[in-house]
Amino acid sequence: MTERRRRDGRSEGRRDGRGEGRSEGRGEQRDSDSQGPERDPGPQEPEREVLTALKTILVKVAGVVKPLGLTPAEATDLVQRMYGAVLEMDGRLANEPDEQRRNAMIEYVRDSVIRREDDDLVVDHPSGD
Repeated sequence: MTERRRRDGRSEGRRDGRGEGRSEGRGEQRDSDSQGPERDPGPQEPEREVLTALKTILVKVAGVVKPLGLTPAEATDLVQRMYGAVLEMDGRLANEPDEQRRNAMIEYVRDSVIRREDDDLVVDHPSGD
């Protein structure tokens, strides 16, 4: 699978969603939600594998920032795109043992190839995930 993103961050059908869905009284709702005793006290087990994969993504992106001349916006977008792919993979591997899922996600990120094609930022993911 190959994903493309223009250097200026534009792509078909994508808008910057910042600020959307915010209400005038957003602080009131957030305060009432955070006071409930039924809040989850800590991370769930699947989150650990995904967080390990996120660390791997950050290392991968940091290694290509200078060689590809990534802007901060491009680097952020790249992390988000790769993390989205990892979350999809995690969903597909939900019935697998934790160790196997973690190893598959890390390998997937490490084997991804990030390159520029004209003004497009291209991520080639390994085909056998």
